[in-house]
Amino acid sequence: MDQKKTGSFYTPKPLVKYMCDYAIKKNVVNEILEPSVGDGRFLEELVKYKELSIDAVEIDQQKINILKDKKLGSSELICDNFMKYAMECDKQYDLIIGNPPYIAKKNLSVEEREINLKTIRHWSLSEELFQNTWVSFVLGALKLLDKSKGAIFFVLPFEFLQVHYAEKLRTFLEEMFNFIHITTFQESVFPEIQQDVCLVYMSNEQKDKEPIVRYTTVKSIDDFHPIEESEIKRNKPLKKWSNAILNDNEIELLVKLSNKYIKVAEFGHISPGIVTGANNFFIINKLLTEKLKSKENTIPIIQKSTTINSILILTKRDFESAVDNNKNTSMLNLNSIDYSNFSKELKAYLLTGIDQGFNLRYKCAKRKRWYDVPIIKYGDLMFFKRYNQLPRIIVNKAGVYTTDIAYNIRLNKNFDASSIAFCFYNSLTITLCEYQGRFYGGGVCELVPSEFKSLSMPYKKIDEYDVEKLDLMFRNNEKLEKIVDYVDGIVLKELDEKDIFQLKMIRNKYLSRRLKIH
Repeated sequence: MDQKKTGSFYTPKPLVKYMCDYAIKKNVVNEILEPSVGDGRFLEELVKYKELSIDAVEIDQQKINILKDKKLGSSELICDNFMKYAMECDKQYDLIIGNPPYIAKKNLSVEEREINLKTIRHWSLSEELFQNTWVSFVLGALKLLDKSKGAIFFVLPFEFLQVHYAEKLRTFLEEMFNFIHITTFQESVFPEIQQDVCLVYMSNEQKDKEPIVRYTTVKSIDDFHPIEESEIKRNKPLKKWSNAILNDNEIELLVKLSNKYIKVAEFGHISPGIVTGANNFFIINKLLTEKLKSKENTIPIIQKSTTINSILILTKRDFESAVDNNKNTSMLNLNSIDYSNFSKELKAYLLTGIDQGFNLRYKCAKRKRWYDVPIIKYGDLMFFKRYNQLPRIIVNKAGVYTTDIAYNIRLNKNFDASSIAFCFYNSLTITLCEYQGRFYGGGVCELVPSEFKSLSMPYKKIDEYDVEKLDLMFRNNEKLEKIVDYVDGIVLKELDEKDIFQLKMIRNKYLSRRLKIH
């Protein structure tokens, strides 16, 4: 069966043992629930502890039958959809533990979605929160938990700690629990999929103590010795639990320094680039442009950050080099042009687009003419929203458009594009990119528009000589730390050296986690 539809990625046994040991040592446990028993790994470990009452829920009757044959103690095996069970059951548990399935909303039937949504409505939360079944498993578990003394301990996708749609869930859980312990791994738990995971343990064991979010990094499922630990007490609630990798003092330093400078949003109007609905069709290279006899019906565009080399200033010569290298740098712009004026080659090309179904794609089908792509004006600067080691902001002297891989900044009159691009590469702003952004499997970091606009940046007018020198450093592929040090020496001169050093340490902490640098 398709794993995307079942969410069945079974938990490694060393991880199961660690979670069971941790939870039972932490709590006085009598009643336990495993809400997605699967092949029974948690159940097999839990029955080793004497005098525990264990209920195990599984939607697949065949798996239930296999587990019954194993005769796993006095555990109660229940064949049911967990969300249905959670809403109908009045029993309360001391420990709810397991690895819920991660099934995207789009892979569920209408009936399955409705069952999941009931757990969201039970807590009067926004239905927009439901994007994946792990969300409803957390809320279903919460309904069945004895919150005065019980605990939930789940394997959850790392995205839970940082995605925007789960922010209200995280805030809600911080209100419900006074002790939250997050464990992350240097090495991948499920190397066969690009899905980082974490362990999330939630309880009210602190009682009269100050509520905390604890963050622990361990090497692997075979070595749970903490490599790094931090705790957040003063800076709760956290917008992103992934930022619990920092301690209170580090967060307060970022906030203090951020408040000294202006936000990126103040520089001018910021908008994502052009959405074509079919980049591979509408964005073409020089040879195809000539073949279609449509050069006058195109606009210059960048659809990938890799189209241009490492630079600070994009000149017309830089862009022409990309064009001459036959990269896809021309976008068909057929708006307001009568069909009868199209070349026969262009008409034939549009027919191939229909043959491939591009005209039926959501963005294309909404248009009056499916091939009329709405044009969004280019900016004085372009910021690529996804990056690996260092975010990229480039002065657009070539006057080219971008797809929505970049945000276009059209500046207010009192700001200088080259100075903004130069100042951007200081230790504070690039560290804030890590703090504000989120990352995905493979380590790519992304900032959504609101996160980019909220970045703080020390701005000052920069001498042309320094701008040209920085541009040359990029073109010569100088070490990134050398680039940042150069900018810091000009832009952050008023800051204490200890603060700059601390900013670099914070950024390295983020990079080590995101890029899995051991």
